[in-house]
Amino acid sequence: MKLLFATGNMNKVNEAKLILKNSKYEIEQLKIPYPELQGNLEEVAEYGAKYVYDKYTLNKKISKDGSGIIVEDSGLFIESLREFPGTYSKFVQMTLGNEGILKLLGTCMKRNAYFKTVIGYYNGKELKTFAGTVEGKISYKIRSNGYGFAYDSIFIPKNHEKTFAEMLPEEKSDISHRKNAFVNFKNYIDSLNLE
Repeated sequence: MKLLFATGNMNKVNEAKLILKNSKYEIEQLKIPYPELQGNLEEVAEYGAKYVYDKYTLNKKISKDGSGIIVEDSGLFIESLREFPGTYSKFVQMTLGNEGILKLLGTCMKRNAYFKTVIGYYNGKELKTFAGTVEGKISYKIRSNGYGFAYDSIFIPKNHEKTFAEMLPEEKSDISHRKNAFVNFKNYIDSLNLE
């Protein structure tokens, strides 16, 4: 079954495909913009899923087979920075970047953080969200083997030594916040018995 994933971020699409590779679901990217509310991740995901579904079913660009639309919003929440950047993670990544986050933390020893992803799903009838988190900490410097994107080069997941960007994509996708959210979503959509 095809799942339409509304995002302009190919990295998210590739990770979703990797996570769902042994399932009956095939991810297809819809490169479409949608307004991102200034709210929590759940509000952004709900609004985005409904907005995209309504706009593109109206234009007959997607089928009405019940599969619906998914969107995803993620954030990095750093405890000692009062959960900053949080819902502003995309904007902060574009403006301050990883170097800016490391400067804000300086030599602070309290570097606990978590990534959270929320998938919004809308099929014309039901509007649902599915969250996934992964706890960890912020490294003292940028560490990458050329993998990952955004904050991956400064985030070390709990019980690991490597940052997400030092892990192979398969290694990261096995423990990531995005995987946790997609597993929750997959369990739900499996229960609908869609073909």
